[in-house]
Amino acid sequence: MTDQVETSVEEKIINAAINCLEKYGVEGSTNRVIAKEAGINSAAINYYFRSKDVLIQKVMERTMDHAFDWSDFPDDPGLTAQQRCYNIFNHLIEGGVNFPGITRAHFHDLLAEGNYDALVVKRLNIFTRQLVDDLESHGYNGSRADLELSIMQIMNAAFMSILVPHLYKDSLNLDLSDPDTRHSFLEKLTAILK
Repeated sequence: MTDQVETSVEEKIINAAINCLEKYGVEGSTNRVIAKEAGINSAAINYYFRSKDVLIQKVMERTMDHAFDWSDFPDDPGLTAQQRCYNIFNHLIEGGVNFPGITRAHFHDLLAEGNYDALVVKRLNIFTRQLVDDLESHGYNGSRADLELSIMQIMNAAFMSILVPHLYKDSLNLDLSDPDTRHSFLEKLTAILK
């Protein structure tokens, strides 16, 4: 019975941390704020996770596992490399639009601290290699170097548009929360894979 209670409290804390990161960002998600969201004493965070940093690391791992879960990218053998890439990035952008705070939290250590050992760097590099392999299996017949460069360009444009969603809203009318705008944006981005 004790294990179920501990797991339940741990999950409560993790879910509260996810909600706080979404609402308040990394800096605003203090132990006190997370504990209040979870409805627990703030000492419980250190009891279950040793520190806020360990808790945040666990949350980042979990949310990145979810974001880059290949089972969320249904495959159809009839898709071209461009269609497959479109579907994958549409899913990623939709997640980023729906959870912008978590997305910014993923990039916090890289952008705010210049930490190239950040988990997001490792995961994006792994994801990029997997995506290149996947698109080659969907019939991309250019050079691997060109495909890697194309994926990098698509990824940078997609994540920049998620991280700073209003950067091009006025000048380019780019609002990726609008499905039609997102479709047009991705069609143009993935056209380099034709």
